[in-house]
Amino acid sequence: MDANKDKKILIVEDEVPTALALGDKLAHEGYTVIKAYNGKEGLAMALAEHPDLILADLRMPEMSGLELIAELRKDSWGANVKVIILTNVSDVESIDEAMRHNTFHYIVKGDTTMQNVLEKIRAQFAEPVK
Repeated sequence: MDANKDKKILIVEDEVPTALALGDKLAHEGYTVIKAYNGKEGLAMALAEHPDLILADLRMPEMSGLELIAELRKDSWGANVKVIILTNVSDVESIDEAMRHNTFHYIVKGDTTMQNVLEKIRAQFAEPVK
């Protein structure tokens, strides 16, 4: 858990209970957590805070998750930030679009568990085998 304390995760999620549950679980795991409740706020926080990982929903007010990612990828820092999509949207077009924006995982909320989300996050921070 100590290895997580220097990792900052931005949760961009308009469903407050989901954002709070994720934030609590990640904080309990030792991560530093920041939250935004719409895409526009998420973009501003990402560019200001430079988190190590962004968990983003797709359907949000003011700016969708795909728009947020597209804008992030235009920034020199944002071009390489790790992004995991966590959404209820499971159509093939959305998944394809997200992957074209260099996301690392696409997780459908209804098809996963909190443990699975944690495993995907941990995998992003795992040290490569030498």
